[in-house]
Amino acid sequence: MLSAAAGGSRRLNGDGAFGNQGVTMLDSAVDQEIRDLIQAHGRITFAQFMQACLYSPRGGFYSSRANRINKHFGTSATSHPVYGTLIVRQLEQMWHILGGPSPFHVIEVGSGDGALARSVVEACRQVAPDMAEALSYVAADYEPWWPLPSVHAEGLDERIEGPRLPGGQDVGWGIHRVKAQGLSCFRNVQGCILSNELLDNFPVHRFVIQSGQVKEVFVTLSEGRFTDVLDEPSTPRIEERLVNLGISLPEGFRGEMNLAMDEWTGQLVDTLERGFVLTIDYGELAVDLYASKNAQGTLVCFQDHVVSSDPYQHIGQQDITTQVDYASLMRLGEGSGLTTVGYTLQRHFLDDLGFSSLLDELQTRDLSYARAELTRMAMMTLVDPEEYGNFKVLAQAKGLGSDIKLLGFKER
Repeated sequence: MLSAAAGGSRRLNGDGAFGNQGVTMLDSAVDQEIRDLIQAHGRITFAQFMQACLYSPRGGFYSSRANRINKHFGTSATSHPVYGTLIVRQLEQMWHILGGPSPFHVIEVGSGDGALARSVVEACRQVAPDMAEALSYVAADYEPWWPLPSVHAEGLDERIEGPRLPGGQDVGWGIHRVKAQGLSCFRNVQGCILSNELLDNFPVHRFVIQSGQVKEVFVTLSEGRFTDVLDEPSTPRIEERLVNLGISLPEGFRGEMNLAMDEWTGQLVDTLERGFVLTIDYGELAVDLYASKNAQGTLVCFQDHVVSSDPYQHIGQQDITTQVDYASLMRLGEGSGLTTVGYTLQRHFLDDLGFSSLLDELQTRDLSYARAELTRMAMMTLVDPEEYGNFKVLAQAKGLGSDIKLLGFKER
């Protein structure tokens, strides 16, 4: 996804609803599913709406095989395979810190079409052959899509509890592909749990500060169209999160609250016996996320590389995303047994792992000027602040000391 998150364009009306309330939608299964929920309950939370739009088995954006994600947006992994090469350097150090276990499990959650998985495994064979012998790479996704036919494998390693056939398949690169929702089917992992642009797609609750109080944004129907209505929060956890963060917001402030991170953190702790969590996504610390620059929220939609702030159109056919609150993610982890061992910008992370030296190597390769320039431009998107360079990278650890110094997180 793109790194820039646009604020919503709707404004609060006097009747407690937002203007520009969407368009009449196509008759689709997921559209009807949402309408049925509203008819049954009168309204639903935005988190319920977003869950259906993205993950409904009846045609959600990420559960539909018709949706090739790179048709709608790019990612660091699809920009250039050097991204995987540099991540391998960090994984290799993690492997050594853990004592060189075999197998060394890397579970990538939200692996999509496998671009990152393939670049990591291929680079591992080239630059870290010893780790490659121990590596067991698991590409897990809600509905994985791969560009080549997969073949059945004998099953995943015994240290990973969960689906065997047909859930686990070796797709030909030494990668185990697993269809799974989150991490609930994995246990006793020693290694690293990796995600790249995953948490920004967790369903969020939306809220508004009205008359000094936190009001939740619910989704209902008006004249056949989806629209917003404000009421008392569906859960006290929204306001509790703001209080715990020490955040005080002005009148009219509109934002999102990712409460799904609580369950995700629990899954991380339950899954990881000993090792690391590496989270790469766009977002900020709470003090910056819930600031005046984001007074209209950070929700953004993507379809065919076009950015929109209206989630009530193209139901099931567009991505819906919000920035990640990294302060809450760290706080939740630290309260559950994960130690924060690194937090930085992606451009700093990659540079600390040797990005500049790989860029310089282009001059020594036998490439035409045009090919070299195209390669350089593709690589630069990874560190360009206007592209992926300002994404954040968070490293957490379990079962290890707090004085770990990871290569990608040098002090500045």
